[in-house]
Amino acid sequence: MASFRPALAVSLALLLSGLAPPQPAAPVSKAPAAPAAPIQAYDLPRIEAFGRAIYRQDIAAWLASDALAAKVADLQGVGLKGWLVQDDGKTAKVRFLRDNGAGLEVAYDVVVDGKGAGPLTEPADRKLTDEERLTFSARQAAIAVQPKTCRAGYNTAVIRNPDGEGWIVWLLAPSPAAGAVPVGGHYRIFVAGDGKTVQRVDALSASCLLIEKPKAADGKPALAFASHIVSPTPVETHVFISSLYKLPLAVGTSTTKEVWLVDQGKISKMDLGKK
Repeated sequence: MASFRPALAVSLALLLSGLAPPQPAAPVSKAPAAPAAPIQAYDLPRIEAFGRAIYRQDIAAWLASDALAAKVADLQGVGLKGWLVQDDGKTAKVRFLRDNGAGLEVAYDVVVDGKGAGPLTEPADRKLTDEERLTFSARQAAIAVQPKTCRAGYNTAVIRNPDGEGWIVWLLAPSPAAGAVPVGGHYRIFVAGDGKTVQRVDALSASCLLIEKPKAADGKPALAFASHIVSPTPVETHVFISSLYKLPLAVGTSTTKEVWLVDQGKISKMDLGKK
């Protein structure tokens, strides 16, 4: 699967975000790192689980968006407002929401599994459950407080906060071009149980860092390197990016002076003494 969003998926993301199309950009950004506020700390198993959840939701939304755009010619005329992904770890249902003047409702569903996206369907009952309505509200609340946008076309992932009431919403910076890997620019936002009150905003990087994906050698993925200063270990978006781009990622942390390997959904400490 390509690591750069196909045109249909990008167009849909831009339409639903209400942002202008991105301008041409260099594939590598060398913006200096700036001091960043401490973020919510998690252990490695939780970080890995978050990263895998983001990856599953992102892939499901991507495939479902292409399925939708292939069947619906006038996306703007449908009144789409966004989407929700209901994921059980094996199968994901992507629900595209609209508002034609009578309130938010489900316009289309696409089920995504290991075989890809299923057919576009219209539900017999378009009414959202209370859980769906609050989840979508939490998504919108997070989007509204995003402090910095690296480029247009941000995607989202949303889960129930496993440590209490409310939601965790991730705002995910897109790639501006094939071969450009958006390591930085992602946010983790905590929203309360009312689906409206933003409790905390974590910038998961200190800049809009882009790296160029290295070319594979001898049939094996090449190792990429990124520095990280906002926490002592890699974060879930490193896991997500590594999985999305099929890219082993070495992450050097300035707080502990350690280097970590992020690969295939797992994080491990690199032993730099080995030859």
